[in-house]
Amino acid sequence: MRRLDALLARRWWGVILFLTLLVLWALLTKVHTHSWQEESRMATVQTLVEQDTFIIDRTEFNRTGDKVFINEHFYSDKTPLLSVATAGAYSLLHNVFGLTLDPAICVPDEDVAACRAFTRTGTRFTAFYWLTLIFIGGSASLLSVLFWRAMLLAGASGTLATALAVALGLASPLAPYSIVFAGHVPAALCLFAGFMLLIISSGPEALAGLPPSRFQKPAAPSGPPPLGAGNGQAPTPVKQWSSWIFFWAGFLISLSANIDLTLAVFSIALGLWVLFTHWRSLLPYVLGALIPFAISAVINYWAAGTIMPLYFDPKAYDFVGTVLNTTVGGTNGFYSLEFGLRYTYEMFVGQRGLFSFTPMLIFAFIGMAVAFRQRRQRGLIVTVLLGSFVFAAYLILRTDNFGGLAWGTRWFVPLVPLWWYYAREAYGVMRNRPHASLVWRTLFWLAVLVSFLTAAQGLHDAWREAAPLIRL
Repeated sequence: MRRLDALLARRWWGVILFLTLLVLWALLTKVHTHSWQEESRMATVQTLVEQDTFIIDRTEFNRTGDKVFINEHFYSDKTPLLSVATAGAYSLLHNVFGLTLDPAICVPDEDVAACRAFTRTGTRFTAFYWLTLIFIGGSASLLSVLFWRAMLLAGASGTLATALAVALGLASPLAPYSIVFAGHVPAALCLFAGFMLLIISSGPEALAGLPPSRFQKPAAPSGPPPLGAGNGQAPTPVKQWSSWIFFWAGFLISLSANIDLTLAVFSIALGLWVLFTHWRSLLPYVLGALIPFAISAVINYWAAGTIMPLYFDPKAYDFVGTVLNTTVGGTNGFYSLEFGLRYTYEMFVGQRGLFSFTPMLIFAFIGMAVAFRQRRQRGLIVTVLLGSFVFAAYLILRTDNFGGLAWGTRWFVPLVPLWWYYAREAYGVMRNRPHASLVWRTLFWLAVLVSFLTAAQGLHDAWREAAPLIRL
């Protein structure tokens, strides 16, 4: 087992893991759009490249319901950064390889190959397929490898780090949204990368999940930094690079918010953590965080003459044929106490429940409790929990449809890696009691199995309501 742990902790294993997952997503990625979310982004991508404008009046993707009407023209209501980046890749596909976005709709239940590129009669590689594989499948694969690396740095063995990373990639809510074009997975990658930089900034004790030493600083390493596979060791951050660590942490966390704007709560929450724990590094963090917001503001002004996100204007949803509410973001909710309580129940443990769809996340929160009780990473745990609470409260108060016709409640996807990071703490909580540990770990992997079987429904069609295997 030690030899296997050593092999699965080597850097080349991370490359193999990335390529394996990327091949899997290549086999499962859809070839055409099948949701308003996808159509809204593809409308911007196509008009930017083919018409040199953000106006989506003259594209068949304009059929999407996720659009706004400003200055007598229609625009996508999605945040622009991901769409602009995708337009850059589409420009290459369109102008060099001659591929054009096809406005065809593909419903997996009505397609012999479930809208995948590989069929019994051949392949069908579309521009939409390549854009989805590059930006979504690539992000999902990279996120799993980053998580594997994070587990090694936290002291997990190579085997456990790999198992937890694969569970994140295939059994969590990330899986269904790794094969369709939505911003959740790229946002999750950016948020978790920024989160890991903040942990790295706190030094080796924080990386290994150890309680802070009150009496002595950790000794400087005498040789090259170890991989941290199973020994709880990690490289000490180089002092002169500390400001840049906070700068890039702020940038990445802000970037996630500029892909999925509701994540701005974590840009603020983690900024407060920096203020209270590393106040001298607050300025680099803030400067990094301002850049994606500034770029988004410039793009919005270029597109429609306003620096604010387009869906912030309620009047922009007031047009003939609108299917959304004339409110900020086109959403509304909590019509009554009874509705709010029922909606909350269904969102967490009911028909669209976070925990009924992904019961393995229960162990993630148990892990947070274990680490907090042992005085490890208390500040970050509180920050993540408070940010998650505010995030969930906003969804309860301001939405009423769980994210539309889709697998589970998709809005929580970017938060899953932050929570699952603490699953390692729960997994080893009974390691000193062999018989109890066996039962506990069996329950842990059973929860992962149920989560995988539920996620597999979304791997067929993420834009269809699925039923959880377990519902409280």
